[in-house]
Amino acid sequence: MKKPRLFYLDLIRTVALICILIIHFNASVTGYFTLPHKLFTSTLPFGIYLGDFGSTLFFIVSGASLCYTAPEHFEPAAFYKKRFRAVYPMFWLAWAICFSLRFVLRPGYYAGAKTITLVLTVLGLDNFAVAAGWVGQDFACVGEWFLGSILFLYLLFPVLLYGYRKHPWVTFAVTCVAGTAIHLTGWDARLVAIHLPEFFFGMLLVGLSRKKQVWLAVAAGLLLAVQSFLGGWDTKIVCALFGAATFVVLILAADFVAVGPVRRLCALLGKYSYAVFLVHHVIILRLVEGFDLAALSRRDTLLLFGAYLVFTALAAAALHWLDGKVRAGAATLCHG
Repeated sequence: MKKPRLFYLDLIRTVALICILIIHFNASVTGYFTLPHKLFTSTLPFGIYLGDFGSTLFFIVSGASLCYTAPEHFEPAAFYKKRFRAVYPMFWLAWAICFSLRFVLRPGYYAGAKTITLVLTVLGLDNFAVAAGWVGQDFACVGEWFLGSILFLYLLFPVLLYGYRKHPWVTFAVTCVAGTAIHLTGWDARLVAIHLPEFFFGMLLVGLSRKKQVWLAVAAGLLLAVQSFLGGWDTKIVCALFGAATFVVLILAADFVAVGPVRRLCALLGKYSYAVFLVHHVIILRLVEGFDLAALSRRDTLLLFGAYLVFTALAAAALHWLDGKVRAGAATLCHG
């Protein structure tokens, strides 16, 4: 039986999406933070980078939603097949369109990329590979680095789900210790391991009562207070604690904003969030090319942000529609 939709997951997914949209807009209009901000801040309390915060919420909500919808009789092969169909077809479609346009309109743009790195693009690891320093330049043009990170977590999900169902608190402790240790050593270029406890935190949280959820938020808050007093903690660990506490606060806030229009808006944004994730960055990078960023006024920055949202919405809706048509056409070709 299909489980009822949890509004708070849609709400938190919407907040994460807004954070990602804002931080990439900020990065683009400030010349990657070399110019003053004119509309939005990029730094939250405790010196947390807004992009890291949005990513943290994204990883927590991903773990929560996957755990919540996992069937009682879980089959890893069926899970991987479903994740493959959810991630790759739309990614490949968006990549093919954006790459073709950039390759033709900006000759020589990919001259420094090695042909072998096309494999990374096919696997959805292109932006991740650049962020990790595996390659200096790739054929990346859509999506973000954390697509690669979430793919690694998807691979681990069957093991994490088994641990969650057998020994949830022990598994949570293991993910915290292992994730933090690997992160601090830098073996993963600090792109994956710290998100392992975040991901499992979401899995753990979705099955707890509100009282226990609040106690976890209080624990995260106390650790934040300790680090604020002592100082010197790794910023991504601080962000993980802040994100965990905020996640629970948003769960509680969801009860007060769960009215019809807000529910429908969050559900709509949730439906198109992956398409937005794929196209938004390439759009804002293209939009700022014609502006003198140093001379851009606050009014024009606001207008540019509005245009960015409009074009991103149109591109995401078009990609989502085209993806449906391509899937239907492929099904017809394969099955008649």
